[in-house]
Order: sequence, then C-alpha cells, then structure tokens
Amino acid sequence: MSKYNPLSDRLAGHPANEWQASFAEIEEVLGFPLPKSARTGKSWWSGMDKPHARAWSAHGFEADVDHARSLVTFRRSETAPAAVATVLPPVGEIPPERVEAPVPAPATVDAATPRAAAGSRHRTLGMAALAAGGVAVVAGLGALLMKGLRRRT
Repeated sequence: MSKYNPLSDRLAGHPANEWQASFAEIEEVLGFPLPKSARTGKSWWSGMDKPHARAWSAHGFEADVDHARSLVTFRRSETAPAAVATVLPPVGEIPPERVEAPVPAPATVDAATPRAAAGSRHRTLGMAALAAGGVAVVAGLGALLMKGLRRRT
C-alpha cells in the first residue's frame, strides 16, 4: 500500500478529463506535505516508475506542474481509455450462469501480474544493494580503525 493511495483514489473517482489542484489541495488529499522536490522541480512530477507518479498514471492522467502558481494540472492522456461506469442489476436478478467475477482495478492488481512482480524484483534488488552498501561501509570503517590503531603502536 502506497502513501499516495489517497491521491490515486481521488483521481480514480474524478469524472472529468482534467483536475487542477493547488499544492495545498493535494496535501489535503494526501494528509501530509509534499516533498521539497515536488514544490521546486519538474522531475518529481514526471516519470511513471515512481510510487507517487503511479498514483495518477494508473488512472490515465499526466501531471503538468506550474511552480510559479503552485498548481498541478492532472490531464487524462489522449491514449488513456475513457472511464466507463458499469451498472449491474442486483445479483438475484442475474441468472447464476451469467454472474462473472469482477476484474480487479489497476490499483489492486495482485502479485501475480508482471508489473507487480517487476516492482517486487526492484525492491529485492534495492534491498540487496542496500545490504551490500552497508557491508562496504562497515568494511571501510574497519579498515580506517585498523589503520588508526597501527599508527598508535
């Protein structure tokens, strides 16, 4: 579960193809302040591989930031499929042979999907890199300590 799910939920339920929001409005939806990089840089708002960017890209939106006005315009991309509302009659009115299991929304995709598996691989590689970095730091500190001890003797 991402801390950006409230923004994802807000955009999932947005009926129009565009939503213009101030930084304050986005922070109100999220329940926490935006990072400094979101307020000052354009790169935070671009790229689809970041957890915060998936909050809007999962629903076909692209973000356009105007730092001078502290505004973000979320627009549905031209290639994104239009949101379609499906109204089904109550279950008792559908013959049992016609009842189908609901298809999960993109935000609730399970770990069996390639995208979720890729995210899991990235996390695993990230943790391995973090562990290797930690080992290198400890080894470097040990080497410095030994060097310092040699000078004293």
